[in-house]
Amino acid sequence: MKRISIICCFALLGLSSQLFAQTADSNQTNSICTGNGPECGNHCCCAGNSQAPLGVMTDHIHKKGQWMLTYTFMSTAMDGNHQGTERLTDADMYKQYSMAPETMTMQMHMLMAMYGVTNKLTLMAMTSYMTNSMNMNMYMPGMVMPGMNMPGGIMGMQSVSGGLTDTRISALYNFSNTTARRIIGSLGISLPTGTIMATGTTMLGDNQRLAYDMQTGTGSFSLQPDITYARNRGNFYWGANIGGDVKLNYNNLGYRQGNVYHGTAWAGYQVLPFLGFTLRAEDVNTGKISGSDAMMDNSAYKVGDPTTVTANYGGQCINAYAGLNFYLMKPVLEHFRLMAEYGRPVYQNLIGTQMALSANSYAGVQYVF
Repeated sequence: MKRISIICCFALLGLSSQLFAQTADSNQTNSICTGNGPECGNHCCCAGNSQAPLGVMTDHIHKKGQWMLTYTFMSTAMDGNHQGTERLTDADMYKQYSMAPETMTMQMHMLMAMYGVTNKLTLMAMTSYMTNSMNMNMYMPGMVMPGMNMPGGIMGMQSVSGGLTDTRISALYNFSNTTARRIIGSLGISLPTGTIMATGTTMLGDNQRLAYDMQTGTGSFSLQPDITYARNRGNFYWGANIGGDVKLNYNNLGYRQGNVYHGTAWAGYQVLPFLGFTLRAEDVNTGKISGSDAMMDNSAYKVGDPTTVTANYGGQCINAYAGLNFYLMKPVLEHFRLMAEYGRPVYQNLIGTQMALSANSYAGVQYVF
């Protein structure tokens, strides 16, 4: 799966590079360095048409002493269930479980700060607040007893959770010395500041431990390496990024979330001096959970709620995105950038039985000073 992710992203990058090389202006001058926005050292990579879509965070650095603050709102919607690549109905789910997840939304308020230590090295820190909401249907079988006839039926249930997520701290270094190209390596660590003990409504009642996908943290330290290649030529810009999130330890409840490996490639065009349009493809591969939370091993859960079974986590998802980068070219507002991105899955191959991704959306504002 990791190999597929890398191949897909660099195949798209190669195709876009050939296309843009044929159609872009032969003039190699970076238009961002002509006054369209604040420069980042010698690379002018924080403004104008060189920045990647909002969903890519490690594509640029900052000049020495420069700060950038970013607020991003992310919303993920899930709908229905898959087994492998096949969609399941509630009736299919009830053959194995008494509950069928219906919809789930995950919303995150993300705050990120970047600081240029040198013209080559930038530090980044990011934290988030997440809220989860899941609606499930429970099948109640009918009961026939002497003097009593209780018909079966479907009962709805909602679970909610919220709290801080894990915190990411990274160092980014630009290995390129040209204005039209960036090769940025990043190495980060994720700190387990999110909770793995959130409680709420489950099939066993209120104030019960919620399943793995309703927790806001992993409980584990993670190593997060990645590398980004970004290029711009005239009004065109494109790039690719590959990386991972490798869990380093089992948490104190006895399990470890699966490692995540991702690859993405994008291409964009500066439609107007203040507006860029982007397209992006993303491949995300998530491993299985190792170990388990003893409370999730309750036999009532295992036959009832599929989200409590570790065999129902992990898989591959390929997404396609469209985005806008809006740069405010006015006094006072010239250091702000508004960005948005919307994506939907084009392929999902999920391990076990689990909810299917429906859509991802991002909206954010950046301020450089």
